[in-house]
Amino acid sequence: MGEPLGQQTVNRSQAEIRALVEPAIATLKTWRLLRKHRCSTTRITSLVQAVLTLHLTCPN
Repeated sequence: MGEPLGQQTVNRSQAEIRALVEPAIATLKTWRLLRKHRCSTTRITSLVQAVLTLHLTCPN
């Protein structure tokens, strides 16, 4: 027997979110700055936002 329709909807929604988030996390893991840097979660959030802005606006 299959899952109820409501659970299938939840699973599909989670899969769509994961499909967006997982590549972004993989990209962040490749950034050497973030592997070596140790600071508070507030500062690292600001740092990631700044680096991501540069990453998305600069042509590669």
